[in-house]
Amino acid sequence: MKRFFFLSLTILFIQFSHAKEINLEFAFEAKVDTLEMLADSIVYAPTDLAKIHANNKYKRILEEVLKDSMSIVYNFNRVKNLSVITEPNYNFRIYTWTLLLGRDEYDYYGFTQYQKKVKKGPFGKPKIENYVFELTNKSSSIGNDEMAKLSSNNWFGCVYYTIVPSPKKKDKTYLLLGWDGYSYSSTKKIIETLKFTKKGEPLFGHKIIRYDVTHGTKAEPRFQNKSRIIFEYNGNITMHCNFNPSLNMIVFDHLAPSNPALASIKRFYAPDFTYDGLVYHKKLWTYKKDIDVRNKSDVKAVKWKPKDAENRKLETIIPIRR
Repeated sequence: MKRFFFLSLTILFIQFSHAKEINLEFAFEAKVDTLEMLADSIVYAPTDLAKIHANNKYKRILEEVLKDSMSIVYNFNRVKNLSVITEPNYNFRIYTWTLLLGRDEYDYYGFTQYQKKVKKGPFGKPKIENYVFELTNKSSSIGNDEMAKLSSNNWFGCVYYTIVPSPKKKDKTYLLLGWDGYSYSSTKKIIETLKFTKKGEPLFGHKIIRYDVTHGTKAEPRFQNKSRIIFEYNGNITMHCNFNPSLNMIVFDHLAPSNPALASIKRFYAPDFTYDGLVYHKKLWTYKKDIDVRNKSDVKAVKWKPKDAENRKLETIIPIRR
């Protein structure tokens, strides 16, 4: 009971105060010290074998930390390679990171942490149930499948940098924005869909994105409900894809080939200085073409600022290709 009360009180403090003003003690601090050191090895170790060894140890220790229910309010900012995105009410978190092997082989790892309050019987004491699931990257076999239903054991691996809740409180389906280094010549951005089961298991791939499958062509619009959107583009450029609070929608660069004759080769795609978006309507995120962003300078200025990683950018957690 005391632990439940302390966790609830901590969440309230974090929601209504600046985290840096709160001085809490956590039983797993020493393990986070180890994660901090291993994160450097994952990025800077001289050989791939040393990186893999560090990553295996890192994954095991992080799972141990996450099994402590208090970790859902912990500030992991000092673990430099770890992306942490948090649901606004602290019902769940997603932890992802990448391992760069060789020159351009990115692999992805992660965990989901889902919590709920359980009260057994009318006079039972409430307790927090803490569910932790490891995410296993299977993107090489998934390919560019934008319709498949996926799970923790069959996950499209990437580094998530933003979570977008539904504007409707009763709608418990979320959008996740992610980055995938993919290959030396091309990069991917992903808009993923997510729900959790009653037992805290993450389920990816819910057909709530109403997308124009003819976009980028002169054909008449033809809409289809998709589970996710996968953008692939030239690896040397940057594509912006963010939730824009002033527009209350997801805004992203429109991609086009540098030459119409190269339309089938994604590594020749780049932003064409127009913007498209997804707007929420009747439980669906619907594609909207040619967003007017004049005088909306914050479309590109929206930075990734997770609650527990103030002022960090996506680039700070991605190993750069050499």
